[in-house]
Amino acid sequence: MSDVTVDREIRFKRTEERDLFATTYLPPASERLDTTILLVHGGVWNRGERSFFAERARALAARGIPAVTVDYRLAGDATYPAALKDVKSAVRWTRAASPAGRRPRRVVLCGHSAGAHLAALTAAAPNDTPPPDDAFGDERCGVDGLIGFAGPYDLLGAREDGETAEFMGGPPSAIAERYREASPRERVTPDHPPARLYHGTEDEWLTLRETRAYRDALRLAGVDVELRTPSGDHFFFQDDPWFERTVDDTVSFVGQLRIDSPDSGR
Repeated sequence: MSDVTVDREIRFKRTEERDLFATTYLPPASERLDTTILLVHGGVWNRGERSFFAERARALAARGIPAVTVDYRLAGDATYPAALKDVKSAVRWTRAASPAGRRPRRVVLCGHSAGAHLAALTAAAPNDTPPPDDAFGDERCGVDGLIGFAGPYDLLGAREDGETAEFMGGPPSAIAERYREASPRERVTPDHPPARLYHGTEDEWLTLRETRAYRDALRLAGVDVELRTPSGDHFFFQDDPWFERTVDDTVSFVGQLRIDSPDSGR
C-alpha cells in the first residue's frame, strides 16, 4: 500500500457549528478506476470520526479505487437533518472537486451503523428534502451504489429517549413524521441504486432482523441487493477474515457497477 497517496484535512464544507473535513486515499494516477467510494463512519450519530475507516480506505485505494472518508455534524453539533445534509454535500463535493484528479463516473457510499443509516438515506432519497446547504451548484446528490454495514434502517421503533431521540431532535411520539422521513426503509423506490448489505449474526447493538427487513423492501422494489450475514459482532468487518473479504467484495461490486450500471442521473 506504499503507493497510496493520503491527503488529510481537506475542508469540503463550512457550517455554523464547525468546518467539515475529508481525507482522500488515492492510487497511482495510472491505476485509478472511475468510481470513488465515500466512507461514512458510525457512532450512534453523536460520536466517531472519519479515521475509523482509514485502513479500509487505504486498502481500497491499493486496489485502484479512490476512497474518501468524511466528517458530518454530530448530534452534539446539530440535530437531524444536519448530518444528512453533510453527507449529501460530501457527494456533491466529490463530483465538483474531483479529488481523485478527474470527475468520477460513479460515486458509491459505504457506511457503518449510524453512517450506514446516513448513506442509505442519501441513496434512497437524494433529491428529496432536505437539500444540502453547500456551494456546489447543480451537482447531484445521487449515488450509484450503497454498501451498508449493520445500519439502523427503520427509526420508527426507536425509544422515546436515548441516542436516536437526541439525533432526531425529539422522541418519536412527538415527531413521528420526521422519523418516517428519516427511515431508509420507508423511502425505498425502484430508483434506489444497487446495494450490498452486511450484518453480523452476533451483533449486540442492532438486530439482523432490521437489515433483513430493509433488504426485503429493496427486493420488493426490484432493486439489486445482496445481504451477507457472517458470524460476528457489530464490528466484524474490521477483523480478519472479514476485513479482506469485504474489501474484495467491494472491489467486485464496483466492477459490476462499472460494467452494468448506466449513469443514474439521480
